[in-house]
Amino acid sequence: MCSENAKNGFLLMKYIVYLTVVCLSVFLTSCGNKDKDRLTTALQVLKERPDSAYLLLKSIDYNSLDTERDKAEYILARAKANLYNGRSLMTDTMLNQSIIFFKNAGDTTSYIEASMVQARHLRSLEKNIEAYKLIEVLSSEMPKDIQQKLNQELLSFSFADKDFSKSLEIIDKQIELADNEAERFNFEIKKITPLISLGRSTDAVAHCDSLFALSAAPAIGSDEWLYIRMNYAAALGEKKETAAKACTILEDIIQRTDRTKVSKLIELYIPLVNLYMNAGKLDESEKYLGMIEKTGIDIAEQDAVAAAYLDFLKITLDYKKSGALSLSKISNVAQSLRKVSKDLEIKKQERDDALESAYDLSKNNYELTIKHQRMWLIIILIAFISTLGITFFWYLSRRRHIKLLAAEERIETLEELLKSANNPATDKKQGLLKRLLLQQLGIIKTFAESPTTQNQEALRKISNIGNSDTPIDSLVKWDDMYPVIDELYNGFHENLLNRYPGLFSEREIQIICLIRAGFSTKEISVLIQQSSNSIYVSKTAIRKKLGLQPKEDFMESFITSIPTPPKA
Repeated sequence: MCSENAKNGFLLMKYIVYLTVVCLSVFLTSCGNKDKDRLTTALQVLKERPDSAYLLLKSIDYNSLDTERDKAEYILARAKANLYNGRSLMTDTMLNQSIIFFKNAGDTTSYIEASMVQARHLRSLEKNIEAYKLIEVLSSEMPKDIQQKLNQELLSFSFADKDFSKSLEIIDKQIELADNEAERFNFEIKKITPLISLGRSTDAVAHCDSLFALSAAPAIGSDEWLYIRMNYAAALGEKKETAAKACTILEDIIQRTDRTKVSKLIELYIPLVNLYMNAGKLDESEKYLGMIEKTGIDIAEQDAVAAAYLDFLKITLDYKKSGALSLSKISNVAQSLRKVSKDLEIKKQERDDALESAYDLSKNNYELTIKHQRMWLIIILIAFISTLGITFFWYLSRRRHIKLLAAEERIETLEELLKSANNPATDKKQGLLKRLLLQQLGIIKTFAESPTTQNQEALRKISNIGNSDTPIDSLVKWDDMYPVIDELYNGFHENLLNRYPGLFSEREIQIICLIRAGFSTKEISVLIQQSSNSIYVSKTAIRKKLGLQPKEDFMESFITSIPTPPKA
């Protein structure tokens, strides 16, 4: 109730101010004040009350202004009023006249302000390159202190355009122009975000490490230190192998955060959900989702972008756990974003309507502008939905294509494995082991679920190997295969376990045994139902555990070094 009363009181005061401005304008007109006086008043209240200045400026007849300076000031003031009120600058087409006047008059301050507003006008027309060049050329003509201000404007442009390569260039310029270590350090911090956005997470991590090592580094626990640590965690979280470290950093920050600041904690909980997913710890991700829900805060009401981000994280988590992508949940997020966009548009329209209702001298032009904005909004929404649909169907098509290619490769490998098993030239031990494994191979289940002429033929051939009564619909029974490997290869498996107890995972032991038996990487990938890339990764892990160099061969450096038991 108090909140509603406060809101009504604020609206009442707002309308009173509007009415006061209108009455003041009428009074000034009735007293014979000229447009010059209204322009002077508008310039005085422009920064503090841009809405009031806007109303005054709308009441001025541009052609009635006497001097070129008054006209230039009017053009600039009206554009700044639009900018401060959050209105589009598309209609401010006369700004270039004010730029020329202020430049010729030697009014550097107004010349710079007009140029910066003109750049915003160009960007409203989607002429971003022209806007950038305008400020860049202007900056080259100015002393160092003004260059810093203009570069800051360019930096905001580059971030808005997501041109992070350009952001890094501008930041480097700002570092060169900085007067002291504190300023330089501040700009060094700003490098972290564009480095991460460019996919250069390794560089971002190294940069953070270098910042912490500087003598000017902020004190541990300070706000600046926490800010760098958060960016450091973001950089680490881009890679799976360092995501766990990023989680540790964020949890440390949470411990340093005041527990009463729930909104601040939620800002940390949400990225932790993401980072734990990157680290493969889905249970931890669910834990922090639960903690967010327990706060009882309506995130969508406070920050629609954060709410959409959280919804996408939930969808991703469900996908990681179930392997299925929920179209309904994606649709709900899209609808939420559309609603936010519509709400923002409604609020903007309400504000503009309030201004127009107080003093409306250009109603027809305003209605045309709103229709134009609505048309663009509809076009953007249609483009967004179309892009989302096309992306989704492309994803499904590509996923199916990749699965088909993988299936064909597995079938080809199986057939090669079969030929090798039946080839008289194949080593007898290896041939026997291959036949036994083919009888147990669990990948046959996958072929049976999506039968084609080719893989049905492969199934028929494989099923005829050895004893036809042997079931082939179960996974490879490694407990049965290890004794066979020991028998064929002088107790290799048993000696492996005895020499390196607990060093290797079960999957790595399987791979080592198959390598010892002479199986290729493709054959191993089919037998243990993993991709060839996963096999290479496992080999690398085995080498690291043994302290071997990347190019050292297993047979020469490791497998053949396992002693064989003496014969009885």
